Amino acid sequence: MNGQQPHAERAVRRPAAKRVAAAVAAGLRRRSDSTVDFLQPSSNSEQRLADALHRLFPTARPDDAGQPGEVVSSMPRRRQIIAPSTTSAITPMLDELTFSTSLWRTLRRLLAWVYLILYVLGGNLVDRLRGKDGIERRAARLRQGLEKIGGTFVKLGQQVAMRIDLVPWEYCLELSKMLDRMPPFGQEEALAAIERATGKPWQETFAVFDPQPIGSASIACVYQAVLKDGTRVAVKIRRPGIGELFMADFRVLDWLAELVEFLTLVRPGFTRNLRREFKDTLLEELDFTREARFQEIFRRNARKKAKKNFFTAPKVYFELSNEEMIVQEYVSGMWLWEVIAAVEQNDATGLAMMRRLNIDPQRVARRILWVTFWSMDENLFFHADPHPANILVGRDSSLTFIDFGSCGSFNYEQRVALERTVISMQNGDAEGMARATLKLLEPLPPVDVSALMKTAEAEYMRVLYTFRTKAKYTEWWERTSARQWLALVKVARQYNLPLNLHTLRMIRATLLYDTLVLRLDRQIDRYEEYGRFMDYRAGLAKKRLQKRWQRNMKDSFFMNLHELAETGEDLVQRVQHTLSSPLFNFGSVIDKWIFAFSALGRMTGRLALVTAIAAVLVALVHYFRDGAVDMVNVFNVLLHSGLFQLALLSVVILNVRLILFRLRERDAD
Repeated sequence: MNGQQPHAERAVRRPAAKRVAAAVAAGLRRRSDSTVDFLQPSSNSEQRLADALHRLFPTARPDDAGQPGEVVSSMPRRRQIIAPSTTSAITPMLDELTFSTSLWRTLRRLLAWVYLILYVLGGNLVDRLRGKDGIERRAARLRQGLEKIGGTFVKLGQQVAMRIDLVPWEYCLELSKMLDRMPPFGQEEALAAIERATGKPWQETFAVFDPQPIGSASIACVYQAVLKDGTRVAVKIRRPGIGELFMADFRVLDWLAELVEFLTLVRPGFTRNLRREFKDTLLEELDFTREARFQEIFRRNARKKAKKNFFTAPKVYFELSNEEMIVQEYVSGMWLWEVIAAVEQNDATGLAMMRRLNIDPQRVARRILWVTFWSMDENLFFHADPHPANILVGRDSSLTFIDFGSCGSFNYEQRVALERTVISMQNGDAEGMARATLKLLEPLPPVDVSALMKTAEAEYMRVLYTFRTKAKYTEWWERTSARQWLALVKVARQYNLPLNLHTLRMIRATLLYDTLVLRLDRQIDRYEEYGRFMDYRAGLAKKRLQKRWQRNMKDSFFMNLHELAETGEDLVQRVQHTLSSPLFNFGSVIDKWIFAFSALGRMTGRLALVTAIAAVLVALVHYFRDGAVDMVNVFNVLLHSGLFQLALLSVVILNVRLILFRLRERDAD
């Protein structure tokens, strides 16, 4: 026992690398007998393996491997000099803007709705008893009632004014006059909103803040301020509690609509989509983050894509803005409503200011139309609320668009449909107008499309009569696009076709744009201006095509060459694989080609049959007409007949497609 102890101790104390080498060698010895002769390690092989492991792990010395004889032992490692991040590796999603409201607040708003209903219905009843009832008076009373209650009701009335597909035109016209003016909220609430947005005291953001707002509407108030670096800005702050107020009104609206549908005063489910659109539209206007992004995109595209310097939008300071506040560039000039008032009232003060700023009303009108066309045909979206208080006219007739809370957009097919509508109107093509605008109504429910087309064509013919009349024999408002879009709405109502929200926004925006333009210049021709804009688009398309071609030739040459080389290599590999493959289903191939030849034979017979039938028909025509038949003349007529050639081509295409289908079939193994 004692004599063997030193040997056992030496075995345990062997270096770690040698122990690993011995373990590897021991494992290799347990392999099959066929390989054992090649894997019998000697002491020299163990040493070489230990040296190799030492080169891989130079710090793995026996002294660093813990206690002698340990197999599981700690090893040196690099110390981490950067602390691990505690943030999530998953990108956070943008939260949807949501609001909640209490039942008590909803009940209080219900009383406001009841007051509005009694005010409108009671006034209408009194007018009827006095014999003064009329749709204009009813519409005016509804507008006055909504303005008295204010808040959400003003925005609701403005949205109802857009629904020319559901609400009588007189109501839409009256509700579009609603004034969105409200008393401002307290200064303390405005400063608190600033601190929530910036995360620091407002004094650290602004050098000067004017507590008296320069604009006060139902959704927000706008203040002027000066940043620490001296930049003058406009600060738009959302009204405190306006989101909760909206939600309370939406809940009351749902209650009333469900009651009306339960009583079957309207078809059950008729108001569901309408209420959802109202809610989505109004909540969009409360999301200032979305509005700021639209505004910045409009500003950037005007400069970089349109490459025009006569229109823009204020710069947004995103680092100071959030979903309830927008800090933006302060822009000076005359409001568009001031320019219109100066022109229509011949106001001396307003006209003097226009001369001082070099503002030309006719140039302003043409530029507004140009921006309209560009927004709807070229830009990602269009400004859907272009009333005179949202357009600022600056020096040299420049335009600044503000308040992008309501925007619309079209897909490619709808843009093409709008272009075709204008072109057809220029050409006096009522049928083309009907076909183009029908695209704006898709997807169509089950409807008689032929009858729909005839009705739309008849309506557009009436529109063309007005536009073909000289301007001096018509009123200015008759030459707006209102008649065209009202014709579309009339047809949609007649056939119970719904209009999508973006189309309604486009119609409302177009009517507003046209009205503003014609109030500035009564002689302007909208469709002539559109023709000039199309010339601009043609030049722009040419430049884009040239630039794309140059970029492809410059950047893609070597990429295309590389792809061509890879394709060649793939082709060579496929050929080699086919030639070297020992399994090939020759029976299937023979069967397919037999089918192909038989199909070609049947096709030949069918071609002969079609030719014979056509020859007989032509011969009969010649016989009854001339009393004689010349077969040479008959075949000459057939060879030059487009209808005969089309028939032969159809037979060939059908049979060839049948053959290709069979050749491409994959046979079962």
